[in-house]
Amino acid sequence: MKESTMLKTLSKIEGLQTLETAAKALNIKPQSALNLLSKLKKEGYVTVTGGGKKIRLYKITMRKQLPRQQGMFDILNKYNPNFKLNPWYDHQVHGIYTVEDALIDAIQTGSFRAILASLRLFQHIKNWPKLYKLAKEKDCWQKVGALYDVAKIYFRVRRMSKKYINMVNAIKQKQYLIKDYLTKEEVFKQISHKWKAEIPFRKGDLDKVIVE
Repeated sequence: MKESTMLKTLSKIEGLQTLETAAKALNIKPQSALNLLSKLKKEGYVTVTGGGKKIRLYKITMRKQLPRQQGMFDILNKYNPNFKLNPWYDHQVHGIYTVEDALIDAIQTGSFRAILASLRLFQHIKNWPKLYKLAKEKDCWQKVGALYDVAKIYFRVRRMSKKYINMVNAIKQKQYLIKDYLTKEEVFKQISHKWKAEIPFRKGDLDKVIVE
């Protein structure tokens, strides 16, 4: 397909389409539209979502789309097979995005469910220096430490170096994982005191993420 022809075609169907609406916009048969959309997908102009019981949607742009990398919700759901989050925004990343990035981003959301789901990530942390650096940039290392100690109660986690545990001694001001939510469970109060971070979870909340 010539570039001029392709651009003309794209201009007619740019946006979000189903197979039927694309076929109608181009005045061609559905099978022809499917063949065209498949070709445009290979060229990078189309991404597809849905399928199965859900309507298959085609996102069509005039410019080639960058390959979508796993974002925060993808990683949280990957390691929480029985505690899935419904993304409330499209968290897209480009380049290298790791479990360490996802943990910090989950904390930064201030979302109870996202932070609860982040506990599972401590089973997969590989780069503690990177995690510490990211947390210091966002001023949330004490939250990371508190979540780490909570996770240790329920899961086998990647061990944190004493070098980073000892950073607790430099903490002066209390922080909240969830704004204005205090620590209520006795089992978490010692952790909360150690890290000067209020832990909002109840035991019933943890049951949702510890199911194998």
